[in-house]
Amino acid sequence: MSYAANHPEVKKMDPSERMEGAGIQIGGSVGLEQDGVIRAVVKGDVRSTCKLVISKGSVVSGVVQARDIRLEGEVEGGVEGLGQVWLVAGSRLRSRCVAAALRIEAGADFSGEIRVGE
Repeated sequence: MSYAANHPEVKKMDPSERMEGAGIQIGGSVGLEQDGVIRAVVKGDVRSTCKLVISKGSVVSGVVQARDIRLEGEVEGGVEGLGQVWLVAGSRLRSRCVAAALRIEAGADFSGEIRVGE
């Protein structure tokens, strides 16, 4: 069953709709059932069953969960990746990182707990 089906407050978006760009703020959790790119300030959790990119300039105050995560922006609540988590130069992660595999580029800013390979 889909995330949106279990959460009636979540609007199922048409793929042609785009919710991105400067000034976008989301107050609440975001659930995706496909690869996605977050280009917004999210005051809540972000969950995806696939690959997820938190783009440069984006800030997530909650936890980010996905199969694979590429962090270019900021996450304050931690990340949990079933596969690979990649912190690129200029990214910022606070709290914790749980991943099967972790890649941290020079210039990434991380402070918190790391659990890799579990």
